[in-house]
Amino acid sequence: MADGDKVNDIFGRAGEIASGAADKATVMIDSAAARVSAGVTEMREESRASPRIDDGNYARDGDAHAAAEAGEHVLSGELSVSDTADDAAAEIAVNHSAGGVVKGCVQKRIDGFKSGLTNKKLLITAGVMALVWFALTILPALGFNPAAVQSLSFLTFARGGLSGGVPGFIGGLIGKGLIAYFVTLLIVGGISGESIVASIRSFAAQFSGKRWDITSIAPLLIGGGAALFVYNFLAGTSSIMNCMVGIVAFLIAARALANRAGCVRQVVAAAFAKEGRVDSGLVTKVMMGWAGGFALGVVLSVFGGYTCYIAGFSLLVAGVVLMVTVQKQAGGVPA
Repeated sequence: MADGDKVNDIFGRAGEIASGAADKATVMIDSAAARVSAGVTEMREESRASPRIDDGNYARDGDAHAAAEAGEHVLSGELSVSDTADDAAAEIAVNHSAGGVVKGCVQKRIDGFKSGLTNKKLLITAGVMALVWFALTILPALGFNPAAVQSLSFLTFARGGLSGGVPGFIGGLIGKGLIAYFVTLLIVGGISGESIVASIRSFAAQFSGKRWDITSIAPLLIGGGAALFVYNFLAGTSSIMNCMVGIVAFLIAARALANRAGCVRQVVAAAFAKEGRVDSGLVTKVMMGWAGGFALGVVLSVFGGYTCYIAGFSLLVAGVVLMVTVQKQAGGVPA
């Protein structure tokens, strides 16, 4: 056999080997993609098929269901919006103290975390998110920080917990849990673009056609000030790169305002209750301020640092002073 024929034979065999390897790789990729697709489909079907939708533990968003309690780390309510009637001018009964409500909510979060450890899909989602956060944290440290990495860092709140000292670290971990919950709902179909728009519209509708005076503004300021404090705690230091946690917090708070449920609303009701009763309109106004405070926090992130702590303290003081003034004038709790 001539040297040219040998070379051609070698290249021919190499081509066959490469072609076979490419075919096998294609099969493996297709198989992996099919498994991922099947896994997401299965998660969505399980969410739709949940038998607990009618007992109040699950909420409907389109054709999917999402646990109303899952992922409410600091904020309450899932992200879908249901139609609700306006608050009636009536009092509601409060059977627990604010401390008792907080204790019960914390216990629910602990129980939910324990049950999540047995759910492979949730563990996989958490593992993937952890890897993404690790990669987006280590790449800039290695000098690789293009626009794509910065965009992903913003969307995933990757820099949460990296600023603000020990409080910022703890707040960042909680904020990351909130973002992971949001991503999980996206995967299982628990939220949609339409429900997010509906949440914002529902929040805006709460402010239209209202009569605003000192009595109404005081609880708004208190709720807004508290939200600014919580936002700055979650973000570590308020900045544009860390404001995604504020956006997600706003959406969840808007849902809590719409469905009149959740731990935060229960804490507010218990904190303002007198002799076991509280005005429902007062609670709703505090929750309006709570949702609006997160939206304001995102805007104030332009100034950076601890601006939201300062603004939150100022709003809280102003709200408390106005509320005390109203109480002295009217001899009761403002509605």
